[in-house]
Amino acid sequence: MASLTFATTNEDMAFGQNGIGAFWGFTMTDIIFTHVLLAFTANKKHDQKMSDVIVSLAEYLDRTPANISNHLPEVAAAMGADSTRRVQEVILRGWWPEEFARGVTYASANAQPLLEHEKGTSAMTTVFAIMTAFTTLTLILRIWSREVLVMKLMLHDWFMVIGFLLSLTYGIISLLHASLLLPAVAIWDMSWNTYAQVHMYQTILSLIYPVPLFFIKTSLLLFYLRLCPSCPSEIRSVFRTSIFCTFFFILATCVTNFFVILLQCDQLAYWKAETTTVCKLDSKMAQMALGGVSVVTDILLWLMPLPVVWQLDLGKREKVLAVVTFGIAAVACVVSAFRLRAIQMYGYVTDGKLLSVNVSILTVVELNLAIVCSSAPAIRALIIHYAPRLLNVYSQSTRRVRRPTVKDIKQMELSNSSDEDDDGSTTYTISVGINVRQGDYPMSPGGGAVTMGGDGLRAPQDVEKGSPPGSVRSMRRLA
Repeated sequence: MASLTFATTNEDMAFGQNGIGAFWGFTMTDIIFTHVLLAFTANKKHDQKMSDVIVSLAEYLDRTPANISNHLPEVAAAMGADSTRRVQEVILRGWWPEEFARGVTYASANAQPLLEHEKGTSAMTTVFAIMTAFTTLTLILRIWSREVLVMKLMLHDWFMVIGFLLSLTYGIISLLHASLLLPAVAIWDMSWNTYAQVHMYQTILSLIYPVPLFFIKTSLLLFYLRLCPSCPSEIRSVFRTSIFCTFFFILATCVTNFFVILLQCDQLAYWKAETTTVCKLDSKMAQMALGGVSVVTDILLWLMPLPVVWQLDLGKREKVLAVVTFGIAAVACVVSAFRLRAIQMYGYVTDGKLLSVNVSILTVVELNLAIVCSSAPAIRALIIHYAPRLLNVYSQSTRRVRRPTVKDIKQMELSNSSDEDDDGSTTYTISVGINVRQGDYPMSPGGGAVTMGGDGLRAPQDVEKGSPPGSVRSMRRLA
């Protein structure tokens, strides 16, 4: 292939573009479009590399200096088309006049040694395995936290489970997509059949991508709704309104993405007839626009709870830890921005590479990180339950000692004098003065009131009062 040299033209004739290109007067877009156009037309050679189809036709044209419009059957045979009708269709698509057809075909054949011939990477398999294992462990810890602290899975937990399953589906399809690109990532090194399959998987991935994000983000919004009762009254209504507005914004984005991908061309399977299918929308720009909206919603979801958490009835240290817990979501925002950048830089229109596997890798990382970040509050609550010293949540050094109030004393006296409430359930008192029902915390060996401190179970008279009565209530809402 490298030894082939054909006479090319410098005429100012290109596929709808003017100007001198880098390949004997033709641009990279001309070279790429020639490969796609001729490879699609050569339906008998759909299992051969596009570069082989180009070289075979260039060799025939070099041997046939006469007017090729008078030898359409021979041109069809040399090209690998099953009829002259296909040659006529490619002529109508811009592969003409004859001087231009010869020149761009020769240039495409001569350019083969100058073009990149890279192989794919197995990074998708590694990233998928690591992120799936990490996310699965996170989800197990989240479910464990719910079973221990709440005794059941909440609605937002079920949404997260669905989001995880859909993310897993996206990852599996991404593996199939990446496997097709292992032999080569440039179009001239792949066959038309591979090219069409890659486009099919790309379309499926584009349709699926917003769906797991919708469930993950909706799960987070439902969790925010549980924080509303703990919010100060002056911001409670604003917080609820922002939650519902964000939900409808995410839902509208998901639905819009579905119809944009579905209706961007005259037929969904445009890869089966790429040279004759009309696409009314730039797929690249559509993906960038929808990706930009996703980044905006990521930032909103990250910033939304921070002012509310800061105003909860918590100690200063606990506020900082809670803000850090929610702030982990900033990592997912960064990955989402990198994914948007990858979409902007991809495209066989400029460098001959398809929607590269790098976009799928970043998407898998983004989806899994979103699940991990959304589960951080539940895991933190689990750590506080089993190992409070690990986060030093109830450490005496972080509490300001104060004298018990009359309300605290009456509350402990009532809990010690009465074994049962009106509804028949036993009440226990923890160190910060909040009553919890039996089953939320274990009973003391003696069966009476118990207090939970940094050192475990202690008698009520030994507890140092450092937090307002609503402190633990607020912490439990963060679970």
